[in-house]
Order: sequence, then C-alpha cells, then structure tokens
Amino acid sequence: MRAWTNIVIAAAMVAAPLHAQAVPPEPAPGTIEVRGKRQIDKAIVADSIRALTRRIKVLDVVPRFHDPVCLQVTGPDMAANRVIAERITAAAELAGLDKPSDNCRVNALLIIVDDPERLLDKLVQRHRPVIGGLERDVHMRRLRDDVAAGKPVISWNRVLPIKPGTINMINGTTAESRSLFTSRLEGRMYRSKVLSVVVFDSKQTGGATPAQIGDYAALHLLANPNRNIDFNVPAGRSILSLFADGPDLAPEGMTAFDRAYLEGVYAVGANAWRGKVTRAVLAAYEEECADEKPDCQFLVAEEGQ
Repeated sequence: MRAWTNIVIAAAMVAAPLHAQAVPPEPAPGTIEVRGKRQIDKAIVADSIRALTRRIKVLDVVPRFHDPVCLQVTGPDMAANRVIAERITAAAELAGLDKPSDNCRVNALLIIVDDPERLLDKLVQRHRPVIGGLERDVHMRRLRDDVAAGKPVISWNRVLPIKPGTINMINGTTAESRSLFTSRLEGRMYRSKVLSVVVFDSKQTGGATPAQIGDYAALHLLANPNRNIDFNVPAGRSILSLFADGPDLAPEGMTAFDRAYLEGVYAVGANAWRGKVTRAVLAAYEEECADEKPDCQFLVAEEGQ
C-alpha cells in the first residue's frame, strides 16, 4: 500500500451508513403485451449521449484508462466497500480492461467521508500528487465550490497526453505504436487517466445503496460523464441520475445505456476522436438491446407495423 493512501484513509471521517433501496412494486398481474420487433431510434440515442457526456471538441480524444485499474475504496462500512469495489471491478471488466497485478499502484480511488472540505485540505497540504496540478481536469476552485454548495459527490482526474510509440513515464510501458499516416478519426496523441478520484459526502448520499454508488462511481472513474447533466431534457435512463432523482427513483444500477456508453468509450482505438466514440456507443447500445431488455427505452416500431 502506498504511503499516500494511508493519508487518505486517515483523513476520511465517520460516515452515515448506506441503506437498502426500496423495492419497486411488481407490475399488475394478468397484463399481456403483444408487439412486433422494434428498432433503435438512433437520433434520440445520439442526443442522449451528448446530454450525459462531457463536452469536448469533436476532434479531441476522450480520456480513459489504458492500464489496468488498481482500485481502492475507503469508507466507514467495510461490507459496503466490498460491494462497491465489486461493482467497479465488474465495470472495468465490461470495458475490457485487464486485471491488475497484486502489487499494483492505486490509480482509481473512491472515498466516502463526512467532511469532504477537510479531506481536500489534507490532500492539498500533505499529498499533492493525489490532487494533481496542471494535468487535473477540473480547477480546485470548482471542487471547493461544489463542496460548499453541498453536492453529494465531487470527482477529478489526472490526465496526461501520451504520444503513441513513446514510453509511459507513469508505469514504464510502451504506448501503442502507429503508422506515420494518421486516420481522419484518430489523433496523434491519446489522453491517459493516470489517477481518477471520486469523493462522496456521506451526509448527502440520501440512502443510496452500495450497488448504486459503485455503478455511479464506475462511470466517473472509467469514463468521462458530464459534471452538470440537465435531466430535464430527453436523455437515456442512467445511474448518473442517482442524486438528481434520488435513490428510490433512480435505477438500481447501470442501465443498458450506461453499459453501452462504457463499452463504446473503450471499444475504439486509444487515440480515436470523440466522433468515433459516439458511433461506438450507438453500436454497443444496439447490441445491448438486440433482445429488447426492459431498460432499453429508445425502441420504436419498425415501419409498416
């Protein structure tokens, strides 16, 4: 265990327990729905991808992990921590990331704490690498403003641009080599997450289950969701609505749309433009919904039915 992780654990305060989510009512018996085969409404799915994901330039590369995710979960409830870790690990496997080694260096950190402001102060004072500097994707003022506003969760990433064929100074591996000629849909560099951190305020989680917290955190740790999603506009049903809708109304875990988003981000090449990622997410959603799962909401009847 790295020394800085011990500092993080020591900084975490006693948090409120996580409660089980209320079980939704069963559908009325005796109802039979008969329908023909349906197809994906691609336009609505594309709009939802734009609504739920962070705005970056079309000709920019989506930051993500390229190395195995070495996860640490720190919170007051050990049983809940295990469930959260299992959900994030499952999401990393869904994304196709390799399993980490036993002595891996932590690069994904989830903290549940009852005083996020104090935690930030301690990290800034005692271990700046956790906070990062110019490579951090959000300004410290923004993080402090979010904490002061009582937001239930804050997150940040340390992201480094890496040129294919060069040595990754973080872990010594060689980046994916490429030809001299660059595709229209690929950049000359990729953006690698070297540390991703999500901090939950235990006083603001509102009874969210460990499974909900784990899946919500997984999208922030592994992908690049929007920090301020407007759920009043049409968007895919997503675990990202956990704190906008509340734990009782939000999904119990990742939806078909969430899984497709995660799969799409990791399905393309390391240095693919954002536009190619959008198409990959749509393809993953079509595959997820080939058997018309209950949470596949963007299905419409084929013409002539």
